[in-house]
Amino acid sequence: MTRLGLSLNLRLAVVFLSTLLITGLPATASAQSPAPGWYTFDSRPGNGFPPTAPYATHAPNAVVVEGLGSLGCSGGYYSQSQIESQTVSWINSGVQAITEISPQTVCGNLSQYESLLSGIETYVETYGSNPGRYWGGFMLDEEPGFNFSSSSLITLNTYARNLMAGAPGGSWVLTENQPNGWALSTYNQIILYTWAAPQVYTSSMLNAVNSECSTYSQCQNMVTIDSGFPYPWDDYLQIIPQVNGSPLYLGYWGSGYWFNEYRNQ
Repeated sequence: MTRLGLSLNLRLAVVFLSTLLITGLPATASAQSPAPGWYTFDSRPGNGFPPTAPYATHAPNAVVVEGLGSLGCSGGYYSQSQIESQTVSWINSGVQAITEISPQTVCGNLSQYESLLSGIETYVETYGSNPGRYWGGFMLDEEPGFNFSSSSLITLNTYARNLMAGAPGGSWVLTENQPNGWALSTYNQIILYTWAAPQVYTSSMLNAVNSECSTYSQCQNMVTIDSGFPYPWDDYLQIIPQVNGSPLYLGYWGSGYWFNEYRNQ
């Protein structure tokens, strides 16, 4: 995998064409195809490699560094340096990793989060060994309950895309969201040109993901399952077959198709 960064226009074209090639037209029947078998799983800074997720038959294929809080938040949250060092630690150990940030107005403002992303990106690219191969980039957890306006999140995601356009290899921007928390047209704008990783924790969320597919042809999703929820919502084998479209495919991470597991650890 070359470390030469793509221009923004080319990177966006890759994202768009990848969606078209894999997703095609809006799905007419439920069930992601092909069925995803590889998954990411959360591990907070300082914690070890995550265990096998519920109902899964193998260990996680990648780690999500859960950078909850940061900036002005304290007490059980994580500093920029902790998030950076944990991400680089996984990468330098040959573990595929994504860095998750949850923008919350109680922790910082928009410009502070932009600076946070920039600082982490610089650190990972400077100290990570082959980040273009092992770093998936940022996962932005942008739930409506974190109180940023949709326009602020659109601005932040545009900034993140511009930032990551110069990153090597496959590092990009994922958006983990509660798709039923916004009007469908708003949700569509928030996730534009990102890799969507929508939370599917309820029937309402499931319906919103499928509506996004049928209305806007955004049918490629790395579905997020909450491993701590009651059955059947903790079971990806029950939920993913109800999602239209296709799973996320990350060519730089191999030939698998992906879903995302959340855990509060």
